[in-house]
Amino acid sequence: MRIKTIKRRELKYLLPWEQYQEVVEHLADYLTPDEHSAGSYTVTSLYFDTEDYKAYWDKIDGQRFRRKLRVRIYGTETTSADVTCFVEIKQRLDKTISKRRLVLPYQTAIALDAYENLLSDASVDDRPVLEEIIYLRDVFQLQPACIVSYQRLAFNGGPYEPDLRVTFDTQLKGRIHELSLTQAAKNHYFAPPDWCIMEVKINERVPYWLTEVIGTYGITLRRISKYCATLEANQAILNRQRIVA
Repeated sequence: MRIKTIKRRELKYLLPWEQYQEVVEHLADYLTPDEHSAGSYTVTSLYFDTEDYKAYWDKIDGQRFRRKLRVRIYGTETTSADVTCFVEIKQRLDKTISKRRLVLPYQTAIALDAYENLLSDASVDDRPVLEEIIYLRDVFQLQPACIVSYQRLAFNGGPYEPDLRVTFDTQLKGRIHELSLTQAAKNHYFAPPDWCIMEVKINERVPYWLTEVIGTYGITLRRISKYCATLEANQAILNRQRIVA
């Protein structure tokens, strides 16, 4: 079990496919591809929420402080019970994002009811994250809410911007049924297939050259949540199916 804490700002933009390709080509001179699969890989996350979707409504209502719990795997949309994955508490306070993360086998990660069993072997650094997950589980009675999946193209900053990360997410899909990452199931698009979410992640300020690129292409900020968009799109599909039936 390992822990990693990340704290930064995240800026999101929604791009059509043609613009996405142009921006990627433009940024190639400034950024280096992420070390994972030459920069391109699949990201799949299982999100937890309350029965009445508190995390969803906190986002919709614009709460300054909010948290989400998810289990995330990289490189595939399905996994086996013993494959390691990331258990993350993603927290937002105003414009600052922080993530507290553990690495656990998948079957252990999703068994929230058994997290007390991990405390005895936990390190001093691991223990606070485990205790926070247990607290969230007990106070909010967390349960699986949806699965989100997308293809990510990722770049890192050069030697002068080591904390800069820019990602492009396409094939934006998810589901609210069959909430297990060990089985394949049909996902639905929560954004048009020819759209991309661009995220700029930075600890301090966005480099001037990047603001110029964003201005050149007329890219505007969008407060989009993949989790919320997945719930909304799949609920809309479910409602249409009920009407047809």
